[in-house]
Amino acid sequence: MKRLIALIVISLCGAVQSQNRVTVNAATTLLGFPSLGYEKPLNAHFSFHIDAIGSAFNSFNDMPFRFLIITPEVRYYPNTAHRGFYMGGHVGGSTFKLQKYGYENTTLYQKGFNYMMGASIGYVYFLSEKIALEAFVGGGSVQSFYKGYDTTTGERFEDAKKFNKSGEWLPYRGGISLIFQIN
Repeated sequence: MKRLIALIVISLCGAVQSQNRVTVNAATTLLGFPSLGYEKPLNAHFSFHIDAIGSAFNSFNDMPFRFLIITPEVRYYPNTAHRGFYMGGHVGGSTFKLQKYGYENTTLYQKGFNYMMGASIGYVYFLSEKIALEAFVGGGSVQSFYKGYDTTTGERFEDAKKFNKSGEWLPYRGGISLIFQIN
């Protein structure tokens, strides 16, 4: 997972030189889930945005709590200056090692990956020529593939031969981002 995070950071740093906007999700970062992204206009109304968010913690309540989510998104802005309201569609993925909901107060956790397909809506408000705020929410279908483990034995606790699978419709994106315009 450390190699994957390093690869993403290096890729983002390299891509930032040719991108128009760098974003930091202030809401999630302040909560201990750093999120960094960049956005490049494709034409007058469309842009490509990609972000990564991860856990700054290794554990929570003595249980594993690690994840990394990468979400590329195509956005449509009715305003040709890529300001104001937008809507976007995305396909993302994640890797995780954490205790899923429903397993609280147990010694059980899950390790796996998922993919997400959905939509976002947001609003970009420029405070100055180079700095803006963005508020956004999004969600969609989450398809997860994971194995369950017991922290006391280190052994799997379920009967699935390969992976357990689950699918949900969830809100999974959102925040208030600080945007830096870099020409």
